[in-house]
Amino acid sequence: MEQIIFGALIKKLNNSFQRFSEREAHKIGITQAQMSIIDFLYRNERQREIYQTNVEREFNIQKSSATALLKLMEKKGLIVRAPSKKDSRYKFILLTTKSRQLADHISVFYQANNEELQQVLGDHAKRFAEDLSKLQTYMDEQLKP
Repeated sequence: MEQIIFGALIKKLNNSFQRFSEREAHKIGITQAQMSIIDFLYRNERQREIYQTNVEREFNIQKSSATALLKLMEKKGLIVRAPSKKDSRYKFILLTTKSRQLADHISVFYQANNEELQQVLGDHAKRFAEDLSKLQTYMDEQLKP
């Protein structure tokens, strides 16, 4: 029986998904990472203020990576940072008019892709999502000091 190498399978799938998303992002003049952040902000900003730490946690990236990415997005006019209404020492992230115009397109793209992936998995979709969550929880535990 052939050995299953989960890490390699997950990495390959992630790379394919990244390339697929990057192709769509390129069509609208942004990067895949910028597209993901715009979507995250668009889906969540109405419920709460979003800070850099939220972006770091959502995308499992280091502070330095998030800082560089958000600074570039700010420079390109995709986001602005505003003083928090709760604590003026912190700045929350807002979409600009420019990125809001892209957000609907991005949302439709991700939703369609999600539906297609669920179709591919059929009746196994829910179980697959649960299994991926279980693997993520396990890896998070392994990373704790």
